[in-house]
Amino acid sequence: MKKIIIAGIITLSFLIYLDVTVIDKNVNTNPLTDHTDNLLYIERAKTIINGGLLYRDVVTKTPPLINYLLIPPVYFGASPVAFEIYFSFFIMLTAVSIYYFLSSINKKLAYKSSFLFLFIPTVLATSTFCRQDESITVFFFTFPLLLLYGREKKFLYSIFSSIGIWIKMHPIFLVPPFLIKQGKKEILKHVLIIVAISLAIIMPFLIFAFDEFIWFIKFYFFGKGEELQGISLWRIMDAIGFSIPSIFLIALFFVFLIATYVKFRKNSVWKMVLISLIGYFILYPKIHYEYYIILFAVALPYLAENKRDVIMIYAISVLTSITLLIEQRYLDWKTTDYAYWLFISIAIACMIIVNAIFIYLLFHISKKDSWLDKRQFNISKNNTNLQGP
Repeated sequence: MKKIIIAGIITLSFLIYLDVTVIDKNVNTNPLTDHTDNLLYIERAKTIINGGLLYRDVVTKTPPLINYLLIPPVYFGASPVAFEIYFSFFIMLTAVSIYYFLSSINKKLAYKSSFLFLFIPTVLATSTFCRQDESITVFFFTFPLLLLYGREKKFLYSIFSSIGIWIKMHPIFLVPPFLIKQGKKEILKHVLIIVAISLAIIMPFLIFAFDEFIWFIKFYFFGKGEELQGISLWRIMDAIGFSIPSIFLIALFFVFLIATYVKFRKNSVWKMVLISLIGYFILYPKIHYEYYIILFAVALPYLAENKRDVIMIYAISVLTSITLLIEQRYLDWKTTDYAYWLFISIAIACMIIVNAIFIYLLFHISKKDSWLDKRQFNISKNNTNLQGP
């Protein structure tokens, strides 16, 4: 574990230094093309610090808890360095947690998984150059899975999954695969936990800022309320005039989820979560570059035994990085026109290859078990030594 921590600190510290001393001063010189969301983070965190209410007193397009988690870097100056150190801490926490919890299953593969995650380009860029809060989200997404597989903590899985949903919506993918594996009585217990925690978190916003609060729910589930952004193939195609309605893609994705839960209900929780995420990244219309670190945190441990699969994950990281650079300059910021169709075509080609890799991985994962699928522990009181949680 010491090697992971030392390597992570040295690498992330160098990238923070590079960003603050070189990139910000020579590349990111136009406020209109700010590559971060830090101004939004500052505005929302200061509203909380000053006693205001999210949604009602400040425009908030995210679940509530992530904004409370952004108070520390704002409190300590809200500088680029403060954000980058804070976000890098959560990246390190995720990497260390992968090793710490999974080493009880296979120490060598847990160590490999931790390093693979830590040094994927998207992960390193998200907490430093990009300064995005997905650096926090990835920890709260993976932590329930790690608790379940490393310590068999089913009730903690429900608790932290519930909390994670109201940090960012992605941990909702953790809930159905877990519930499917439980007996009837346990399903009721876990549903009660999820509902109780969720109501405790969101009740003040439902009471005092109902219309503003449910905006992000309508957006994520029905595609309403904001211009389509991100680096998904569908967004880029939409930007050049080949549009598929977001509601159709979202509906297709929900059909995919149901089919996944039916077909793989006897497989492990980890496998179902991973397959769900892959379907999400193929079909969902609004996918941002930083979201991929959540997928990588789940996929890399699962695929750690297979060198070819790991290389494919790293290829996705590189291809989406190329797409991001093109998408921001040609579509988001619209600061570049040079060889427009050439570079947009490159972005489309990158995302087609990414989706092709995902489709390959879907078939590969569906047919083979991973070292994590071989984890043996109780599903319920009446069934022991069954595969998967």
